Amino acid sequence: MKNNNLPDNAIEITNLTKIYKNNNEEDLIALNSVNLEIPRGSMFGLLGPNGAGKSTFINILAGLTLKTSGRAIVWGFDLDKNPRSVRAL
Repeated sequence: MKNNNLPDNAIEITNLTKIYKNNNEEDLIALNSVNLEIPRGSMFGLLGPNGAGKSTFINILAGLTLKTSGRAIVWGFDLDKNPRSVRAL
């Protein structure tokens, strides 16, 4: 932490997983144990082909979609403990 009370990383993702359950077919793994740190002040691009999980990843960080497992911290707010604080950003 720097003296300006902002965390060193804007986003910290640890083992983030999202599995969509499907009753008739195999489960769809949209995110499989994603690990990522984005330092504050940096530029970041989220690129990938269609169906790679980009929208799912962003929706989880925005608090719009529930994750299956893992940990997500946005500007020091844990998505599990402070989802409203994350959405307020």
